[in-house]
Amino acid sequence: RKLEKNLRLNYRIIREMQTQKVEDHITSFRKNQILGVVGGIIWILILVFLVIHSLQNIYFVISVGLIALFNVFAVAAYIRHLAMLDHVNITDNVTAAQQKLAAIQTSLNNVGRILILQAPLYCTFWYNQQLVDHGGIVFWLINLAIVALFVIVSVYLFRMLTYKNIHLKWVRRFIESFGGKKLIKAMEFLNEIGEYQKECRVTF
Repeated sequence: RKLEKNLRLNYRIIREMQTQKVEDHITSFRKNQILGVVGGIIWILILVFLVIHSLQNIYFVISVGLIALFNVFAVAAYIRHLAMLDHVNITDNVTAAQQKLAAIQTSLNNVGRILILQAPLYCTFWYNQQLVDHGGIVFWLINLAIVALFVIVSVYLFRMLTYKNIHLKWVRRFIESFGGKKLIKAMEFLNEIGEYQKECRVTF
């Protein structure tokens, strides 16, 4: 009986420690998302300001306008993630919490992949009508080659940076750089809690 009591006490202590670690990582992730929303809104306002004051340059307006739309999408996704985090309760059901965090992580990764697709637009925002009319063949060959390279690389990364390739170290680093490292750690601790629960059911 004493052994069983000690085992239950140890399990409770371990669960509380792991639960606290999960909450800490989720709190850190929430702060990152809030910073992303604030920083994203500021960046969007700057881009809109630039577009409004450059309406005479259609190439700049299209390029920067599309970049702004990419960032509007990202900010909206971050706000959605914050709303989803409010429904995560790790003390009630570990499996449900894992599923909700996994949904947020998948969404976050998709946002990062989509944002990569805006990269070629940073190669075209500086175009103007005079440049288009008087640019030489060599100039355009070089610029089109650069744009094509950015398109190819961005599409390649978009297709590669998925969880089916998480076993590749560089893919994992990219995915973590999207801001989901804290969320991945939280899910790992939840997995440990789930394993402890299974062991305790067998033991008791």
